[in-house]
Amino acid sequence: MGRIVSTLHTGESRHVVGTWSVLIPFLSLPLARTVFLRLTSLLVLLISLWNQITCGGDADAEECKTCGYNYEELPCWETRLGQEMYKLLLFDLLTGLAVTLLIKFPRKLLCGLCPGALGRFAGTLEFQVPDEVLGLIYAQTVVWVGSFFCPLLPLLNTAKFLLLFYLKKITLFSTCSPASRTFRASTVNFFFPLVLLLGLAISTVPVLYSIFLIPPSKLCGPFRGQSSIWAEIPESICKLPQTAQKFLFFLGTQAFAVPLLLISSILMAYTVALANSYGRLISELKRQIETEAQNKVFLAQRAVALSSANRAL
Repeated sequence: MGRIVSTLHTGESRHVVGTWSVLIPFLSLPLARTVFLRLTSLLVLLISLWNQITCGGDADAEECKTCGYNYEELPCWETRLGQEMYKLLLFDLLTGLAVTLLIKFPRKLLCGLCPGALGRFAGTLEFQVPDEVLGLIYAQTVVWVGSFFCPLLPLLNTAKFLLLFYLKKITLFSTCSPASRTFRASTVNFFFPLVLLLGLAISTVPVLYSIFLIPPSKLCGPFRGQSSIWAEIPESICKLPQTAQKFLFFLGTQAFAVPLLLISSILMAYTVALANSYGRLISELKRQIETEAQNKVFLAQRAVALSSANRAL
């Protein structure tokens, strides 16, 4: 039953992402709503998987009491989680191919073959840069979640990006027109890094939760037999040479953390001060350009006035 629910959630989340990626260019949804739809679908899937693996967080449940996770339904829960992320990546690729080959190209052909009212109704698709960037952020979030459980996922995602890049490049030059609405640089520089940071936060929580709190699978995986995935790290460090052990343990002490924090704070303050100075310099240059433009207009007006006066004489 749990596997069926997981499959339905996976299909539903992928269906939501795919459907809205098709409809967004036509409905002109706000960026915030687009981000909400994309990341919420992934969040729903992660919560569904967490509910199945940990029995809803109830360690005393009958299914999870023996091994600390639902071993009857998910004997290798790490593999299952990696498979779900792989399915999302594959479905995202298929959605991109389907939208390009089955919607954008036929619409361009319809627009060219029907110059009348039907062609005007079909119109030309606009290349929406924000939606493309949000698609990249969504795919990167999926990779961040699944790369720990499916190590080949970043490589597959790179191949997917290369394929979609050249396909979208052909689409851009052959079927799309420039967007009628452009976004300010300040909005782009603030909004997209914020969404990327949100995706990183969403991906960090399930990975850290899996490492520290969920017992690894008893039947498969490199961490079987351990109380947690993290428990393998101290044991591996203890097997290293004494010099390496001292160095790694030093990295976890305050003697290393405090100077690192101070140096990072100094570098951050320097970067902010440098950015502010560059901002003031840019503002001054803009003011000088405006002054020069006004001077040119004034000189042109004076030249016209003197020319008119000379003709009158």
